[in-house]
Amino acid sequence: MIAVLINGLASSAGALLGLMLKKGIPEKLTNSLFSAIALCVAVMAVQGAIKTENLLLLLISVAAGVLIGTVLQIEERLQLFGALLKEKLHADNDSKFINGFVTLSIMQIAGAMAILGPIQAALLDDPSLLYFKAVLDFISSFIFGAIYGIGTIPIGIVIIVYQLFFYALASIVSPFMTPDVIRELNAVGSVMILAISLNMLNLTKIKVADYLPGLFIPIIYYHIIVLL
Repeated sequence: MIAVLINGLASSAGALLGLMLKKGIPEKLTNSLFSAIALCVAVMAVQGAIKTENLLLLLISVAAGVLIGTVLQIEERLQLFGALLKEKLHADNDSKFINGFVTLSIMQIAGAMAILGPIQAALLDDPSLLYFKAVLDFISSFIFGAIYGIGTIPIGIVIIVYQLFFYALASIVSPFMTPDVIRELNAVGSVMILAISLNMLNLTKIKVADYLPGLFIPIIYYHIIVLL
């Protein structure tokens, strides 16, 4: 459980450090860096997505996920939470607050690492994956903190809540995380990350959070539908 808390705190600390140092970075350089990051995120997403060995399952996972997410209004609820945090932090004049909060939240919980990390820590008493993720999250939060500002700092709350959920359910979820599930779950998450990169480049306005339920479709497919 300590590793989960460290991951969340590392992410928020990175965002805070980025916010503190952003004044020393010219806006022109920040914008150029942001575009470069978006392109690298796109490449990373494509690399993850093409590893799928079941393209039909990927399509069904993404389609079913966004249908469920749209009905549940996940994106809207996440934005409302961001708006509440914005009000509590007295950041009413920060137009990037909600966008930064939502975008970074999804980036750091969409991959399989956010699920496998807490499961491994709970069942095997091995927090190494979470510590590795904490380093990655610190770096990405630092960059986003410099670009989006204070809206990225509360990301630690999202990470802690999300990963504690899987930490608590570890004994139930762990047997389902087979290599097939992990591979396809990563592919679905990569599609979501690709959507984030397109939004970052202002090419689309995809409600990426609505796709989150799609992460659970590979588990359902390999452990229920395949066995029927």
